[in-house]
Amino acid sequence: MNQPEVDVARACDHCGLPLGSRPGPFCCSGCFLAHEFFQAGPGEQAAPSSRLFARVAVSAFLAMGVMAFSLSLYGMDPRVTDGTSRAMQGLMRLGAFALSIPVLVLLGLPLAESVLRQKRWLSAECLIACGVAAAWAVSCLGLWLDSASVYFETATMVLVLFTLGRWLEVRARERAKSALSTLVPARLPPAQRVVQGNEHAVQAGSLVVGDIVRVRPGDVLPVDGVVVEGRSFLDTSSITGEEQPRAHALGDRVLAGSMVIDGTLLVQATAVSGMRLMDEITRLLSQAANQRAGIVKLADRITAWFSPAVLALTVGTFSWYAVKADLGAALFHALSVVLIACPCALGLATPLAFWVALGEAWKRGMLVRGGDVFERLHRARRVVFDKTGTLTSGDMSLERVELSPTVAMLLDAKDALRLAAALELGSEHPVGRAIVGAWREQDGARLPMVEDFRAIPGVGIEGSLAGKTYRVQRSMGPRALDADPGEETDTRVTLSDQVQTLAEFVLHARVRPEAGATLAELKRRGLHPMALTGDARGPALALERQLGIPVTAELLPHEKAVLVRQQGNQGVLFVGDGLNDAPVLAAADVGISMRTASPTSMETAAVNLMHNDLGLVVLLLDTARAAVNTARGNLVWAFAYNIAGLWLAVAGRLTPVYAALAMVASSTLTVLNCALLRSRLGARSRFEPSANAATQLAPTLAEAGRTRVA
Repeated sequence: MNQPEVDVARACDHCGLPLGSRPGPFCCSGCFLAHEFFQAGPGEQAAPSSRLFARVAVSAFLAMGVMAFSLSLYGMDPRVTDGTSRAMQGLMRLGAFALSIPVLVLLGLPLAESVLRQKRWLSAECLIACGVAAAWAVSCLGLWLDSASVYFETATMVLVLFTLGRWLEVRARERAKSALSTLVPARLPPAQRVVQGNEHAVQAGSLVVGDIVRVRPGDVLPVDGVVVEGRSFLDTSSITGEEQPRAHALGDRVLAGSMVIDGTLLVQATAVSGMRLMDEITRLLSQAANQRAGIVKLADRITAWFSPAVLALTVGTFSWYAVKADLGAALFHALSVVLIACPCALGLATPLAFWVALGEAWKRGMLVRGGDVFERLHRARRVVFDKTGTLTSGDMSLERVELSPTVAMLLDAKDALRLAAALELGSEHPVGRAIVGAWREQDGARLPMVEDFRAIPGVGIEGSLAGKTYRVQRSMGPRALDADPGEETDTRVTLSDQVQTLAEFVLHARVRPEAGATLAELKRRGLHPMALTGDARGPALALERQLGIPVTAELLPHEKAVLVRQQGNQGVLFVGDGLNDAPVLAAADVGISMRTASPTSMETAAVNLMHNDLGLVVLLLDTARAAVNTARGNLVWAFAYNIAGLWLAVAGRLTPVYAALAMVASSTLTVLNCALLRSRLGARSRFEPSANAATQLAPTLAEAGRTRVA
């Protein structure tokens, strides 16, 4: 169940949408036209689709004039031969011809240029350009021969409606791209670097690790770092998704992209441009936007064979009506086939839905690594949680220190705590933070320097102090193994030297307040939650009874990965704190990291929750299901529309103008469906458990007895 390699497709130079198998740098003629029509001057902000729409608006005005002349022709009897009537008919045809020329110049020539420059000979754009050119050429021939068979209104209205449909698509893509690109600041303002008490304004990209910067109210932090002076509330919503500002003071870690609400801070840089969490997030968001989901690849495959099939059908329709009727009617019906079969909505249906979902997920603190992750989340049937730091709060408390009887005369509890705190000083694990925090509360004296420090994954840590090696690890002694698992509910870790156990630390972890409601909501959605832990059996059984889910205890990280793989093809999600869970995050169908402290965890997990709120797991699943359902609905609608429209066009029941209108309506419906998705996801800005969540979760001893405990 290893996660598949990231499939990052080539992206459109204009909208950024994955190109799939389409040649050239643009995904459609609309993006080509919007890109070509707009050239940003110095200091101008890009709004590329606006000039395309201006061309469409002018062309639509002229096309209505062509339509007015054509309707006048339809009201005249072609059999009338008097000079005045013939002259009036010729004048009307000449007027339609004159007004059609600017439309061809404004919209027709750029369309032909996009086909020629991108070499898309079997594309809908090529077929439509050929059809419009043929209709206009036949009309010019009719004008020259004084014939009633002119189709200037068809040629111009088809161009206007086709380009209007492309504009709608481009506008939708631009908005989706803008929503993604503005989620994190693309460029930070100049920073105030402090050197020997003096401030100097420098570009954020010129800062180096160790620099001191000053940030004032309203400023955006240019670096990841540690507060060395001051106190302030920071708005981290653009990075972590947290809506409420949080207080930061001396020693607290801060992230680039956060905004200072009040107070002034001096921050020492620990990560600068290119290494910051914000840079990693920006890169991952860009990667996620360009990653193709399976359903998008399916749409690409359909489009790949759809265009040649439409070309064959167009040739067949033209040939049939050329024999059955005349060349004018054959051209008329063949153009209808091309227009109704234009795969505009088919190409827009799936990527746009995932783009919307990616943006809405990030706004709520969920960084999803691409549309294929949504598909795997949609298939999920089992959710596996890590215990410490995930189901339980990351803030553990040290209850007591128990000295070994053999060393009680040589070592007191304070000395044992000092040794353990020195070893755990740099640890991010909840156990280490609890021990260091207890030392600071109790004494706060400077801790000795540890040499030869080594972390043992899933076991503990060890290092040398004053030439003697010590180890802090999870308790595996007789007391923990022989105790009644129903009585011992706390976590125990031991301090030992190379000879014997010196002391045992008893720590208590509180279950997250939202854990019960989250698990109940997962069960209500048909998922089966369970938990894995490296902790002892006692705390595992206590958690089992409290939450009513199976808990497997005393596992090393690689053993957790093996258990996750043994779940088979059940669609397994693993939710961990991202500290020592990298093997399990990689083994699951979708790894979900609860923390964003290290780039390593962000690389391993498929989803990064930007703050520790289990309710986001439920919101993530709901977002995935809504996105996949919308993408599938769009794809089914687009395919059904094309099939039904083709039947009508081949049967001769659809004129080119109505076919173009139907094409615009199809693209509009697809865009509106994605807008509705954004509205539905936006309505659920936070996790709201159902009213009967507590009763659904009520644990029973019978259920606990059926669980698997190591």
